[in-house]
Amino acid sequence: MRVLAVFLLLVASPVFAQPSASDERARELYLVGDDLYSQGRYEEALAAFEEAYRLSERPLLLFNIANAQERSGQWQGAIESLEGYLPHADEAERARIESRIESLRRRVARLEAMQQVPEGNEREPEPTPTPEEPGPSLAGPLVLAAGGALLAGGITSAILAKGARDSLESECVVVDGRRLCGDTSGADRDRDLRASVIADVLFVASAAAVGVGLWLLLRGDDEDESPSEPDAQVGAAVSPNAAALVVRGRF
Repeated sequence: MRVLAVFLLLVASPVFAQPSASDERARELYLVGDDLYSQGRYEEALAAFEEAYRLSERPLLLFNIANAQERSGQWQGAIESLEGYLPHADEAERARIESRIESLRRRVARLEAMQQVPEGNEREPEPTPTPEEPGPSLAGPLVLAAGGALLAGGITSAILAKGARDSLESECVVVDGRRLCGDTSGADRDRDLRASVIADVLFVASAAAVGVGLWLLLRGDDEDESPSEPDAQVGAAVSPNAAALVVRGRF
């Protein structure tokens, strides 16, 4: 066994009757490395074998070093260690060592080929997309459009108020300085009042909306805004008894 061979080399020497301190330490390191190797802790075993070789310089340890290097994926190092051991190997095992060296060289060549990127196949970096500049704000036109709609609603309410007032006038007569109206005149009076109030509110709201819209168009806003999100949101609501304008946003 290889372990026994190294053990005998480290314990007994034909030249020295007593092993040196370095040989004794190398022997201890070898035994530790052999135990680590059997546990699959190849990098730790490699460190122990290398230190044992540094102390004793016995070529047989290069074989153990190569084994640990191969198991830990250090194939190029294993090739170099086996090449260092080859001149000291027995004639019977030289062919096997040489075959193992060639096998490791093929592994290294395949790995290097996989890591190389062929020229011409390199991917060019993709151009950085140019951010789109935001389009003009839609807030001003939207507010102006709302103002126009409110103005149209005010005009319609004013026409309705005038119609109710004319109907009321036609139903009333003046007798001896007194104004006398029929039973239906109350409904016309209420309709006149309601339409007049709504018309006044819508006229005021339309004027405010037009003013805000013109300001938004002329202010020259330099802030970054999303084209899909206008600066302001405008809403209007009209009921038989009231009217309202809602303007919401950033001004």
